[in-house]
Amino acid sequence: MLTRPQAAPLRLIALRLGLADLADEARRPGVAEAFRLTVKYHDARHPDQVATATKMQSNQTAQMAVHYRRATQNPLILEHTLDLDRFSAFMAALKKLGFDKLDDAPDIDWYASDLWLVERGASSFNHDIIIAPEKATGAHAELVRLVRDQLHESIRGINP
Repeated sequence: MLTRPQAAPLRLIALRLGLADLADEARRPGVAEAFRLTVKYHDARHPDQVATATKMQSNQTAQMAVHYRRATQNPLILEHTLDLDRFSAFMAALKKLGFDKLDDAPDIDWYASDLWLVERGASSFNHDIIIAPEKATGAHAELVRLVRDQLHESIRGINP
């Protein structure tokens, strides 16, 4: 779990949406692995959102729920069933990228950039990083491309 003060506003998005920490989600009985992407838009062009994808040990699919935080209405929740091969390929690419050893992206502009809190969890393991996707370089830019190419549902913005 992140203890950095910069992570608090990002974690607050999921908390306000009533979502459990990803570490708790990954420890639920039957969950094989989980991925979460929290997006904070610096200019409010879209509502902040949290996408959580989980693969159950017994299913041949993975489920993703994308929660959008709206100021004057109840949260909007879009649910997606992900093909198991696609989700497994995404998680394998995440591991190959070395996500589990990545630190937060360097030189993040905390006030003028969209921010992503990217998390992966499986049973007792949990790792997370913060990146500004438009300014990402190196492995962080590869992570942004991976999410945009293979798990595009997780970053789909909606009108406020």
